[in-house]
Amino acid sequence: MLRATKVRIYPTPEQAEFINAQFGAVRFAYNKALHIKKHSYQRHRVNLNPRKDLKPLLAVAKKSRRYGWLKEYDSIALQQAVINLDVAFSNFFNPKLKAGKPTFKSKHGRQSSYHCVGIKVLDGAIKIPENLAD
Repeated sequence: MLRATKVRIYPTPEQAEFINAQFGAVRFAYNKALHIKKHSYQRHRVNLNPRKDLKPLLAVAKKSRRYGWLKEYDSIALQQAVINLDVAFSNFFNPKLKAGKPTFKSKHGRQSSYHCVGIKVLDGAIKIPENLAD
């Protein structure tokens, strides 16, 4: 059985800024993976698997000058964005589900949730990573 706890948080302005930036980085990873997958199919008729072909590109992107800013954000959340794209395509091609084609995510749309590594629920408190605690 899966269980979840929904908690309302009141972050400081700095924490809220970091959380919004994290959502932006996750959205960027999803959109970039979708762009690469679409582009490779349209140009070369090569169907890339997001989990096997695109997820390893995150590590390469973090080392590049252009996308080095991704190092500041949770790597698990970025990887999960690419996995979510894979699930979206699986759902799209499953005739039983009638899911729509995966689309690019907008800053102004509904923000997805993401699991942040290192957060623990204690008695009456939540322990968060240092970069959120500053």
